[in-house]
Amino acid sequence: MKYIYSLLAIIAGFLLVRYSNYLVDNFGHSETAEHYLGTYGGSRLMWKLIGLIIIIGALLTISGLAQSLIYSIFKPMVGGLK
Repeated sequence: MKYIYSLLAIIAGFLLVRYSNYLVDNFGHSETAEHYLGTYGGSRLMWKLIGLIIIIGALLTISGLAQSLIYSIFKPMVGGLK
């Protein structure tokens, strides 16, 4: 089942990257994205980065590395879990 969800996430991430201009035209610019990611095009870059993060997360889930990565990040905070 994780393969199906990951494949859908990869497709959704690709669509976010591919149609970032469409999203900005229809939903408007994000002031925060424009401020921190560039004066013009920051909103488009935000949608592309969100899409890439989704794609990378899905690929990590398919390969089985997501659980190990999350565990290694949070291991110092929750020391007793294995």
